[in-house]
Amino acid sequence: MEEALRRELGTPVLRPTGHLGGGCISQGQSYDTDCGRVYVKSNSKAEARRMFEGEMASLEAILKTQTIKVPKPIKVIDLPGGNTLFVMEHLEMRGLNRHSAKLGTQLADLHLHNQQLGEKLKKEESTVGKGQGQMEVQFVDQFGFHTVTCCGYLPQVNDWQNDWVTFFAKQRIQPQMDMIEKNSGDREARELWAQLQLKIPSLFCDVEIVPALLHGDLWGGNVAEDDSGPIIFDPASFYGHSDSCRQQLNQGMEKGMNSSLLKAGCWWTLRKKLLQFYKARKMFEGEMASLEAIQKTNIVRVPQPIKVIDLPGGGAMFVMEYLKMKHLNKCSSKLGEQIADLHLYNQKLGEKLRKEGSTVGKGAGHSESQYVDKFGFHTPTCCGYIPQVNEWQSDWPSFFIRHRLQAQLDLIEKDYGDREARELWSQLKLKIPEMFCDVEIVPALLHGDLWAGNVAEDDSGPIIFDPASFYGHSEFELAIAGMFGGFSSSFFSAYHSKIPKAPGFEKRNKLYQLFNYINHWNHFGTGYRGSTLNVMRKLLK
Repeated sequence: MEEALRRELGTPVLRPTGHLGGGCISQGQSYDTDCGRVYVKSNSKAEARRMFEGEMASLEAILKTQTIKVPKPIKVIDLPGGNTLFVMEHLEMRGLNRHSAKLGTQLADLHLHNQQLGEKLKKEESTVGKGQGQMEVQFVDQFGFHTVTCCGYLPQVNDWQNDWVTFFAKQRIQPQMDMIEKNSGDREARELWAQLQLKIPSLFCDVEIVPALLHGDLWGGNVAEDDSGPIIFDPASFYGHSDSCRQQLNQGMEKGMNSSLLKAGCWWTLRKKLLQFYKARKMFEGEMASLEAIQKTNIVRVPQPIKVIDLPGGGAMFVMEYLKMKHLNKCSSKLGEQIADLHLYNQKLGEKLRKEGSTVGKGAGHSESQYVDKFGFHTPTCCGYIPQVNEWQSDWPSFFIRHRLQAQLDLIEKDYGDREARELWSQLKLKIPEMFCDVEIVPALLHGDLWAGNVAEDDSGPIIFDPASFYGHSEFELAIAGMFGGFSSSFFSAYHSKIPKAPGFEKRNKLYQLFNYINHWNHFGTGYRGSTLNVMRKLLK
């Protein structure tokens, strides 16, 4: 791949920086070239070129407005064997924090840009000697886009329409409903949509809608910042109604909605998560048990779980407390402290137990919560939709190898039979125990899936949700928190002020990242194969 990339970019210099990234759809890696640092996304799906070309066109359109910073797109490259690359400028990004207000202002400017072009055009046409030919960017008077874009991995047709209602009903809702009909034939959804589509035009009476250039997938995972201000990325642009972008932002950042769950078949309505596939009850029962365990510590806020309900015809529903959440911002440092306290909670119970046991007239029965001296959990939990066995083990390396890495690699073997992964794993599993020499590990209650999409805040402080808890090594929690962005440096500083890094932390962090890369490979396909194998090779050095 690197030789082809060097040739396509016309650069003699191409050095991996070690900066890995990616999300639910594609994997990514940064390289130093003689023209500066670039970020390369890769995807092996058949539709990858179309997806990347849509993203490149979206970035180019936003870039031309000069209203908000995006990575500068460079080139889409097809590789022999079916993989496709998208090369763009590398930006040093961190989670959105100080620049939230500025992002709001700049997005409004982006949405107003085309309208202001139209006003300028009218003004110039009414002035002698001026006309549209002098406009730097062309005014767009229809709804759509000049190419197909993808929201997630689903392609979106952007054929031009004269009115927004027709575009939105025909090219946004109807295609999604067609897929629901094809995959599940849901009668109730079909009947409701038949009624709703007749009412949609009435929702736009007396509303003047000027086509606005939209990002198109503006959730919390697609925004960031650097020292100069906000950054947005991974767009699926089109000219539409600016309110539709605001809805995405509300859903993705305030409600903490996990869009990958929607793609896996989940619905989120009034904070009831409705899952229409096999073993939904097991997944929700694991989540409920996880929320209950975290809640009992009285350390960090979670939604109070209420009940798991089986649905007629299959599937299940999980009802929980509604919390009005917003994107984690001011409370990052406090969350770092609270996660450290959560990880120390069981250790402190053990210290209290020993103290009570050595005091006349007191015993273990006086401790309010039970100390846990093994690694595991009393019920299976699910990371994504993959169930995790949590049978108790006396030592952490045995638990982690057997119930986390081996279990994930068994799925890779079953689905892909990947020879290189198999060979690297046969070497790596022999070396894992030595990474834990001279490290004392007390079982810590973990959230279990602590990425930026599962944390939030309200006016009272931080909130965490969607856990897949178990008692494990506290360092495990930090791997995914550091992989995909969304956590500021203040979170990690506050955490390590209470739990300092132990010797060998960085190598073990890579080991724990390996679990998450394999888990993403199992969930989202071979786009994560390269990252998985690269981490395995580094751990073997």
